[in-house]
Amino acid sequence: MPQSRVQEYITIAMFELLEKKDYAHITVQDLVDRAGVCRASFYRNYFTRDEVIERFLDGIFTEAYPRESMSSANVEECILHFFKTALKYRRQLRALLQRGLLDRVSMAFYRQTLEQIRHLQILNNKYQPYFFSGASAAMLCAWVENDFAEPPEEMAHIFMESLQGYMELA
Repeated sequence: MPQSRVQEYITIAMFELLEKKDYAHITVQDLVDRAGVCRASFYRNYFTRDEVIERFLDGIFTEAYPRESMSSANVEECILHFFKTALKYRRQLRALLQRGLLDRVSMAFYRQTLEQIRHLQILNNKYQPYFFSGASAAMLCAWVENDFAEPPEEMAHIFMESLQGYMELA
């Protein structure tokens, strides 16, 4: 996920702070102090603290779902890649869970999954993308809540079993 050094430092600072204190108590000043950047640098890159988390999550899901990479022939491979990518960011996802911010993960994942499902054009009706996006987001959040107990391969298998009978895959 391409970022400037300032964005990288601020993102790292955000998650280090989240491991120690509630999000509501993290200020922009806390972030810039921890990141070692000036306040103006923060505002050149972000409008709000929320945007730091939103961009981080969008970056994870962009990495997990490279544009135009999923097809009906490789869904399982792409789902496995997704779970491996999510596991790579387990520390940050745990911090969001610990601070009651897992809903942000769910919404970011929902948006990205909805886009991927629409791209595939393999579902039976116009409501299925919403159904699967919501279910997929919930599955990811449950995996985080269960402290990533299953390996990514098992999660991909569970996910694919959940699709049985709902969509035609090559």
